[in-house]
Amino acid sequence: MSAIVVFSEGDPWFTNSHNWNGILRRAMDAVRPADRQSFDWFLNETGLDFPSVEPADRSSVARLMLAVVEALESEHTAQAGPRAGASGPLYGDLEQKLLNEVRVSMNN
Repeated sequence: MSAIVVFSEGDPWFTNSHNWNGILRRAMDAVRPADRQSFDWFLNETGLDFPSVEPADRSSVARLMLAVVEALESEHTAQAGPRAGASGPLYGDLEQKLLNEVRVSMNN
């Protein structure tokens, strides 16, 4: 199974369920337990749908996901050592798309 992140603008991002489960678990760990159920509508095991997020909340959700992805990228780079740079950042495309989502949502 795979997961998809749909952005307010631009192309979606796809990944396998193994990678997505790591991202999802970390993101939900960062959300207060009382608020987790409200995230189920747009963030779950099938992916993340930014158009389903309330417009006022999109920037904060994008920032949360960006922090998670940056931490995972840093860990991946540290574990892979010098060979990590050979194929580029593991989540580089997702990071760029999340940065764009922050920009788009702040301008709307």
